[in-house]
Amino acid sequence: MLVEVVLLGVLLLLLWKALKKPSEYPPGRWGLPLVGYVPLPGPTFKDHLRSLNKKHGDIYLWRIGTQLMVFLQDFRLLREAFNRPEFTDRPRWQLFVFNEEKALGVVSSNGDTWVNNRRFSLRQLRDLGMGKSRLVDAVQRQAMWLVEVFKKQAGKAAPVPYALRVAIVNVIWQLVAGKQFDIEDPMMQEFEKLMEEMLSYQDRASFQNFLPWLRYLMPSSVFKRLIKYNTMSRTKDKFLAYFFEVIEECQATLNPGEPRDLIDGYLMEMEQKKNDPDTTRSKRDLAHLVLDLFIAGNETTTSTLTWLFYYLANHPRVQHKLQAEIDSVLTDGRLATLEDKPRLPYTEAVIHEVLRMSSLLFLSLPHMASRDTTLGGYTIPKGAVVSGTAFSIHRDPRYWDSPDEFLPERWLDSEGKFVTKKEGFLPFGVGKRQCLGESLARMEILVITTTVLQRVCLSVPPGRTVSLKPDPRVRFLQTPVAQDLFVSVRG
Repeated sequence: MLVEVVLLGVLLLLLWKALKKPSEYPPGRWGLPLVGYVPLPGPTFKDHLRSLNKKHGDIYLWRIGTQLMVFLQDFRLLREAFNRPEFTDRPRWQLFVFNEEKALGVVSSNGDTWVNNRRFSLRQLRDLGMGKSRLVDAVQRQAMWLVEVFKKQAGKAAPVPYALRVAIVNVIWQLVAGKQFDIEDPMMQEFEKLMEEMLSYQDRASFQNFLPWLRYLMPSSVFKRLIKYNTMSRTKDKFLAYFFEVIEECQATLNPGEPRDLIDGYLMEMEQKKNDPDTTRSKRDLAHLVLDLFIAGNETTTSTLTWLFYYLANHPRVQHKLQAEIDSVLTDGRLATLEDKPRLPYTEAVIHEVLRMSSLLFLSLPHMASRDTTLGGYTIPKGAVVSGTAFSIHRDPRYWDSPDEFLPERWLDSEGKFVTKKEGFLPFGVGKRQCLGESLARMEILVITTTVLQRVCLSVPPGRTVSLKPDPRVRFLQTPVAQDLFVSVRG
């Protein structure tokens, strides 16, 4: 009898420890072993985070399945975390590993692969494009083509043209491989279809990140169907097959010492390091790096510009003031370059306010604790995933006056000069893994904004509205809802 009592006591103790959140962890939702705290249908994910913030403050946890998530709702705390080496890694989620043995490319990789690819990519952006006429010219050409498409819609209500997405993809192709595509090109249409497929399976793929034990409770074929494994593999294989073809084309015409684009630069570096046993360079890694650039640069820039057009349509006073500045600086229809940025303070203010209000990535890309550590006075265990609630930080009254109002003037000083406000502003992330394409995205947005608004006006269609609320069907991006604008050609 005594043995049974002792065993029962040990069992209850183990059960209590399994159910109880360690006191040194941040406050939040702990839930049950294996399943954590699974929210009931109803409130949105953002609503849950707002509720947790209201109850627990700027740092709180939420155990979802077996994955411990830590959310940071203060800019300074987030900046501290993402600048620390123990929070540099990405989690080994399928979203990042992409069915590879280890994550490749630059967005998802860790360790030497990430360090080497980030340094290489930043160097290539500097040497091939940023501030150089070749890439600026490419953006200007795409912007002028977009204007012509807008003009064809003049006098009627119509959506933001698909040409905007094609223009952004073409800029990335120019950087990566010196290529350009026509809007009717079958490859361009297939490319966009694959991008949409990639976004469609992310929710399903998350099952293996948060509930990995499900694979042991069902036949392999059923589990693969649940996570859309075949869709993921097919999409990845199509992307990589096409990128391998482009890489082979570039290699066949490569002139060593004279890189024309990013692929050339990578191939030259790969050749230089071919005898290094520790090299991370490979054509497969290059293909993933190219894929990263398209994933990171396509949807984000396209959606940001669409948000900008919607905000200007809803705020005609802001649009008129913006156009007056453009007309005064870019005389005789001249197109903007980076050298014009200091003379376009209101334009910069509008762009920054749209980035703040839209908060396209409403959560910062997740980082993972590579060891047990502390943050904000709490213990963060190894393997915990840390993310920042950018949508809340961008509306935090500690950093912003009247945070829910669209006020470009908040970015100007008393003399009307643009003042970069970095406290509480993180549309491109923060810390060691801050978006490496930030400079390119900023240049694209500046050139396309000024070129379009120089030549057309955008307004709300008569008797209609243009919503500034994100598409509720998209979970982890605050993308704009597809809707019509009214376009008129400026005299």
